[in-house]
Amino acid sequence: MTIVKELREQCKELACDREKELKVVLSDYFYSSFMERHKPFRAVIGNKKCKPIPIHRDFAAFSGKTVVGYEYVWPNYSEVKLRRELEKLGFVVTEKNISISVPPHKKGEKLSFAQELVKKINDRYSEYCAEEKKTAKEVYSEFISELISAPDRSKKTCCGYTLFCDFRFGREISSKCATFVKRLMTHDKISFCYVEGEYKGIIVF
Repeated sequence: MTIVKELREQCKELACDREKELKVVLSDYFYSSFMERHKPFRAVIGNKKCKPIPIHRDFAAFSGKTVVGYEYVWPNYSEVKLRRELEKLGFVVTEKNISISVPPHKKGEKLSFAQELVKKINDRYSEYCAEEKKTAKEVYSEFISELISAPDRSKKTCCGYTLFCDFRFGREISSKCATFVKRLMTHDKISFCYVEGEYKGIIVF
């Protein structure tokens, strides 16, 4: 009987270790998929853009060992047990495959593991956007200065606007920063000029 008790204790400890392992692999996955790529987490139930994340595409299916072609591997669970463990952590799991979403946090309630991850991701994304918006203002100022400094021979005067022919801004920026710069351009009635898909320069209205 003592040996059987020891066996059961070992199984219990293994289950606890796998719960910890699941949290670690999920944290790694969400960090690399969202935080490192500066992406927000939108799969929150009730969000207009909520679409369950097909997490199964990036994980080897229930193997418990490293599989070539997959960076992430689930702990050695059965599919039923994996779904239950994900639900215990606060995820909503779709019927087909393993796609997840997260319920919104209710005021006064403790955040679930899943909701804590979402909060970290979206807080980090907000900080990133704030930094990129600040950079965009600096970049835009440089951009306007370069337009002003462009040689007169490159500026074509047209009806209602000036075309800065084949103007190229040399500084490399992120796609998010570029989005903010384009908003500033739109506000000031400045735009890119394309004719049949070919870039012609910058238009200042």
